[in-house]
Amino acid sequence: MSGRTARTRALLTVVVWCTCAAASAIDAVAPPGDDPVALVRAYFQAEDPIARREAAARFASHPDYRPARLRDWLHRGAPFDDLPPGPREIVVDVGAGQTRRVSLILPEGYRPDRAWPLVYALHPSGMPPAEWARAVERMFGRMARDFVVASPEYRQNYIAAKPPFVAEHAAILDAVARHVHVDAGRVYAFGYSKGGFGAWFVALYYPDRIAGAVAMAAGFDVAPADDGFWKLLVRNVAHVPVLNAWGERDPLAIKDLAEKPLATFAESNRRFEREVRGLGLPITNLEVPGAAHNQLAPPGAAIVQIVTGRRRVDPDRIDHAFRHLHQASCYWLEGLTWVGSAWGDPSPPPEPGRPGEPEAAALARALEPQLGRLTGVRDGQAFRVARRHVGDVVVWLGQRTIDWNRPVTIEVDGRVAFSGRVVPDPALALARAAATMDFDDLKLAGVRVSASGEAAVLTAGTLPEPAWRTGR
Repeated sequence: MSGRTARTRALLTVVVWCTCAAASAIDAVAPPGDDPVALVRAYFQAEDPIARREAAARFASHPDYRPARLRDWLHRGAPFDDLPPGPREIVVDVGAGQTRRVSLILPEGYRPDRAWPLVYALHPSGMPPAEWARAVERMFGRMARDFVVASPEYRQNYIAAKPPFVAEHAAILDAVARHVHVDAGRVYAFGYSKGGFGAWFVALYYPDRIAGAVAMAAGFDVAPADDGFWKLLVRNVAHVPVLNAWGERDPLAIKDLAEKPLATFAESNRRFEREVRGLGLPITNLEVPGAAHNQLAPPGAAIVQIVTGRRRVDPDRIDHAFRHLHQASCYWLEGLTWVGSAWGDPSPPPEPGRPGEPEAAALARALEPQLGRLTGVRDGQAFRVARRHVGDVVVWLGQRTIDWNRPVTIEVDGRVAFSGRVVPDPALALARAAATMDFDDLKLAGVRVSASGEAAVLTAGTLPEPAWRTGR
């Protein structure tokens, strides 16, 4: 064989090998066809912004694409693992170098291609999360076949919780929603004793994450007192149904803001019941006759009413008070930066006392200015927003929030920050869904307003991380 012939054959071999390799590579990255499920999986499997942008463009150009269909496509196509039913455990990074163990129970018949309601089961003191998860499963009886149960370790169940200040509940809910297919519109906080305070905590500071809460043998986050500090917080649950149940003979002592005994659980809850009457809040207060702290029978019918409801989306009015930036998210408002002083550790010293004033009341006057606050009113196409201790804020727009054919006006702190048309952006909706794993309350547009009042319409490329992730 001549040298030229040998070189030719070698060259042909290389060409054939390269052609086959290239064909295999093309097959591996070939874009999906018109199957929406394949489009969703391609989006979630894309590993860089360019690939995700290209995948989102295929969504927008799909002949059947409508914003209303995106929710269903996401639920059908999101790539969850095919997990067997039964108990399992995951470990969650909650920030500050800390982790939390979460006990999960997947029901018989669990399938990853279907969204499942979630019971966020917050254990009482002295009961391990895995044991509480099984107790909740037994409590639910036949209904348990329709729910995933997640019972976490947790440290925060009170506004005055000590540092480190981490967004543990938001981080845990996010991790669970990435591990199993959760119906974000049907997540319920469910706790007893310490866990009952935890259920109140989640309902108050992450109200847009849950559809309802059940707090048993506990009490409101801040015990009702003459200083009225608790009333600054109670309107956070204006759109979250809460069942607050306690025993008539519950003798445990609840403390005030100064950490001094104020009343028994039963006495404090009775005062709470009296004082929330007429506020128009979706709180059901239920005293169980003759029951003590550790013998409170679950009020079945009232619990069923809570855990069969769906989360409220896009309310016209928002009034949200909070301590930390990672709690600054409420339906269509989300704070991204903190401005000014903050309630850290140690707590601010009490204000100088007034004659006959309890220490807790003087402390309440010092703490009130440290609370962040977001309020918002939507009136047709007009949004009026006010903020305290919040700099950059996002006004989110969902599918039914506005008439997309008409201009929108956004006023922040008494000044018009934005006026004009916005368009539904499927790339933004997909990016936000991937960031939050919330496929049910899709954000099709967002306007970010800076601390100085400058506005910018968000894109997938400028999408901020969720507040709980950056602010923890």
